[in-house]
Amino acid sequence: FLSFESEELGIPGNGGLKDQNLALRWVRDNISHFGGDPDNVTLFGESAGGCSVHYHMVSEQSRGLFRRAIVMSGCTLNNWSTMPRRGMGERLAKSLGWNGQGGEAEAIKVLMKASAEDITKHQDLLLTPNELENRILFAFGPVVEPYPSKNTFIPKKPLEMCRAAWSNDIDILIGGNSEEGLFCLSSIKENPAIMDGLKDFEYLVPMELELVRSSHVCRKYGRRLKTFYYGDTKPSFENREGYLTLMTDKLFWHGIHRTIYSRINSRKGAKTFVYRFSVDSETYNHYRIYLCDRNVRGTAHADDLSYLFKNLFSPVPNVDTFEYRTMQTMVELFTNFAIMGTPNGGTVGNIWEPVGAELEPYKCLNINNVGLSYVDLPETRRMKLWDSLYKQEQLY
Repeated sequence: FLSFESEELGIPGNGGLKDQNLALRWVRDNISHFGGDPDNVTLFGESAGGCSVHYHMVSEQSRGLFRRAIVMSGCTLNNWSTMPRRGMGERLAKSLGWNGQGGEAEAIKVLMKASAEDITKHQDLLLTPNELENRILFAFGPVVEPYPSKNTFIPKKPLEMCRAAWSNDIDILIGGNSEEGLFCLSSIKENPAIMDGLKDFEYLVPMELELVRSSHVCRKYGRRLKTFYYGDTKPSFENREGYLTLMTDKLFWHGIHRTIYSRINSRKGAKTFVYRFSVDSETYNHYRIYLCDRNVRGTAHADDLSYLFKNLFSPVPNVDTFEYRTMQTMVELFTNFAIMGTPNGGTVGNIWEPVGAELEPYKCLNINNVGLSYVDLPETRRMKLWDSLYKQEQLY
């Protein structure tokens, strides 16, 4: 994801997404030789993978390369999906010994000579305290490309791309996990001072609103978030649930919510099936157990993957457990959708309806320990709070 401003260098960015695009083109051109149907391809991914899927849905470079999509816990409207342009390539070169002379052309020479190990080590240290405070998660990632070319993948802000996306004509599944923000628990365990430094929550206000952090408006929005998630109580490590719920919404669900409404507002009529994964297992929610805290409960970011793919942490559950039933259900929902264009059918039944333009609040398929239910999105009230921070033209 290295990106340089100089057109002469020919490195505008988004190489990772362009690699994926080449793979999709290979599938289209060759899958028939392996018994596959190039006109019936479903693309799906989780977290950065969900974000990648959504970028292919909105980029003209991937138009028509797949027929359906499943977007899991990540999309282009999440605030971490697009990196701000902050000269990261030159900053990395300086950390590797470049003297800063000769511009980007000299910086790339230093990067080309560096070992993969040194690049990995130094890029993890690039973010400044201010950038970390503003919840910038990565030094390198997708960017709006600095100049147009025949291979431009992200020519403008993702929200603008969503409004005119070719994929508004195709059916999708989209959703996330009920306690996505639990993945932030490890960072505040390592550095409890994060909770003490929240101040008026102004650094949790979305950066895309382009507000000066010290401004009256930004502080007002921050206090609104603080009051909503904490009331009159003081945020602390012991009182961290409000912060983790806020991060669930800020980093994941509100971007998903905006993506759903962007598709509704396109008025193309394609189906949008919304799900919410809330399975809470003492033994099989691998991300929460091994990367957050085995003593907390909830459905953390990436916990759903254990129910789609075998993991290295635990044996396959016994057939008489809700974990095994969930695995069967998840695989059936996804394969039904890929094969037939609907997640319904078979043992699942016909419970899941797509979101309609007239529905407010919209409903989701809630997947929990008991089974499946079709309910109003439980996060609706929280989504309305985040909506209120945006002007109408910024939302969808």
